[in-house]
Amino acid sequence: MNWKSIIATALITGLVTITTGMVLFWWQSEKSELTYNSIKSIPFDEVSNSLFIQQIEIHNSGDRPIEDVVLVVSFTDAFIEKSRIIIDKAISHVKDLDKKSITLKIDNLNPNEEVNVSVMYKTTSSNSSGAAISLRGKGITGKLIGADAKNKKEPVWIALIAAYAGIFAFFMSTKRGRVLLPFVAKSFIMGRSLGGDQKNHIASALSMYGYPEKAKEYLNSNADRQYWVEADLLSAEALSGDEKKKKDYIKILHLISKIPNIATTSKAIAFYNIARLNVSLESEEETINEYLDLARNLDTTEIDDRISRDPVFLINKEFNNTLNPDRATAACS
Repeated sequence: MNWKSIIATALITGLVTITTGMVLFWWQSEKSELTYNSIKSIPFDEVSNSLFIQQIEIHNSGDRPIEDVVLVVSFTDAFIEKSRIIIDKAISHVKDLDKKSITLKIDNLNPNEEVNVSVMYKTTSSNSSGAAISLRGKGITGKLIGADAKNKKEPVWIALIAAYAGIFAFFMSTKRGRVLLPFVAKSFIMGRSLGGDQKNHIASALSMYGYPEKAKEYLNSNADRQYWVEADLLSAEALSGDEKKKKDYIKILHLISKIPNIATTSKAIAFYNIARLNVSLESEEETINEYLDLARNLDTTEIDDRISRDPVFLINKEFNNTLNPDRATAACS
């Protein structure tokens, strides 16, 4: 290695080290963060009106106390029937309630402290969009996000930053590495799946059909979510429930299948699980086959393999033979 390469390597390594240090300092510095969840129930229809329940959870998910927190929950096409605010009695606050809005003023909210607001409201529309929510603190605006979306993955990200910085320095230290780096970067970017924030989509579907507590579990979970696994888990949970739950979860799986950018196989498995629940409900064979056809058109190999091992279909041998005539013929011979 000649003196030019030594100087270039030293400059690049120094630059990467300084940049990494600045990023880590920014990442580890204390931040102010004010977040909230909002979950609306399905309507309880009356003769001329619909009743809804909306739950709002405020959370100081940052590292610093937040002063002068103000929450405003307001309705344009609805009237508040009942409301309840759950807050630590030691937290100084003032609330102002009327038929169309709730205003809650909190003097100070420490890190990890939270406030819960439940509202029952009545409207003439069964498609109410719910309350308009405004949340602010001194020098900060509240964000609609999972309440536990704090920096719990911080150590992992710090390790990744350091690792990628080292890899970058290694590539840039040699001529061959500088040639290969663009190809490696392109391969990494193109190889990533679009995915999206799966758990928020699933939580929204659960909330829409009257399962707010399970929706909150999804929002507050730090586990990575994949649509095809969640479709299997939701189906398994519904199979052990009553008829209403099975029908509700069929609707939830429908919503999952319509999520933009969902992978083809994940969509196929969502349709497949709808078929499973219809088998359990003893629905018409035409309905079951309709969803299995939709699933097979997306991923024939995966769906046929599942049918051959799935107890839901194997229990009904006659129906299983209609789904797999080739296997049935082979068994007879």
